[in-house]
Formats: sequence, structure tokens, C-alpha cells
Amino acid sequence: MEPTILCTELYLRLGDDELLVIDCRAPFDWEHHDLHIPGALRMLPTEVARDHRMLPDDELIVLCGGAPDGSDVRRVCRLLRMHGREAVCLDGGLPAWIRGGYPTERHVRAQVAGLQR
Repeated sequence: MEPTILCTELYLRLGDDELLVIDCRAPFDWEHHDLHIPGALRMLPTEVARDHRMLPDDELIVLCGGAPDGSDVRRVCRLLRMHGREAVCLDGGLPAWIRGGYPTERHVRAQVAGLQR
């Protein structure tokens, strides 16, 4: 099992220079829930796997997914750790963060062609 970070601990560390939060939720989940953790970088798991060398090697990388059991980010966490990055999964993912009442930001949903107002 990959290491995790509790929502409370992440909340206390938000804004630290030594922390990077990556939102790895599936496109459907990203569109369905237009909230994310403040300052989170949006990357699909495939993008993290492909571009892992561009991620900082001196920061704690917190992977946030949409699955409460972390199944959607565990593999990416394992990959980052194999490549020397300090990576953890957010315990409970975004659902736990929202349930806990922690701060969120809204992101712009993709525009559907022909439905611009």
C-alpha cells in the first residue's frame, strides 16, 4: 500500500513551497465535480507517468484522485516513488476533502460546442 496523507495534514501544509498537489481525477470526474484543492495542478495519470522527470524532486507530491480508496492514484504514486520522488496519496481523495469542509476552488468546465451564451 502506498503512503497517504490525511486531509488535515495537507490543509495545514497548503501553500508550503515544498508541496505540490496534483489532481489526477479522470476527465469525467473533473467535469462532473467542478471543484479542486486550491493550487492543485491538473494532470491525468498518463501525463504524470509520461512527464514525471519534469516534476520537482525536492517537494512532497500529493496525488489527489476521485476514488475514496485511492485506487485511481496508487499506481502513479508507486511510479513516482520508484523514480525517487517523495509522493503520497490523499487519504479519501477529493471526496474526503470536500466532506471535511476544506477549502476548494472552482475550475472552468469545458464548453460544449454550440452551447455558448
